[in-house]
Amino acid sequence: MNNKLLATLFGLFLAFIVSFVFFFALKEKSTDTSSQTAKNNVEEAKKETKKEEDSKGLDLDEKKLSDFIGKEQINFHGIDETGKEVDMKSITQGKPAVIIFFAIGDKPGTFDFLPNMNKLYDKYKDKVQFVAVLLSRSDAEEVKELKEMLPLKIPVLLGYSDAIKGYEISKVDVPFIVIVDANGKVKHIVVRPESEMIEEAPYVDHKDYKN
Repeated sequence: MNNKLLATLFGLFLAFIVSFVFFFALKEKSTDTSSQTAKNNVEEAKKETKKEEDSKGLDLDEKKLSDFIGKEQINFHGIDETGKEVDMKSITQGKPAVIIFFAIGDKPGTFDFLPNMNKLYDKYKDKVQFVAVLLSRSDAEEVKELKEMLPLKIPVLLGYSDAIKGYEISKVDVPFIVIVDANGKVKHIVVRPESEMIEEAPYVDHKDYKN
């Protein structure tokens, strides 16, 4: 076999090796690109799914609240600051009302937000009935202590379990504010209005205060 033939065969061998390497390099790059594309598609699908879930959750919350709007306010019983048992309709009868459901253990809603309602109370108390319904187990002395500590001018009513069940209030819903017109119809409901309104909470010396 002469040198010319050997050179030709060696050249063909090199060309085969180069082609082989180039083919697998392209295939690997194509696989990586496809893999990245598939990964991106999965991430986008997850984002869309989350958006749909968030939207559904919001719709469910809105539907829950809309069940009460425009309808007769839910009546429930409680004990006022004098120790007398009363029902809500007797308190709000013939007068627009702002009913604020709250719990002592809810730090931002009770200790940060509620005192801000004093301004509205001072301005509209002659025209609007304000009631703060405490959903925590408590007594008259603790209510008095709490009102001085906040401070809170709005009359407090110790609510029974029917207050919670009536409006289907859960722990994460408070403060839960129901706005009622003079005819006793629910006009609007506001849930968790304190949402990040105050960056730094005050020091509160109370056993039910949650940090």
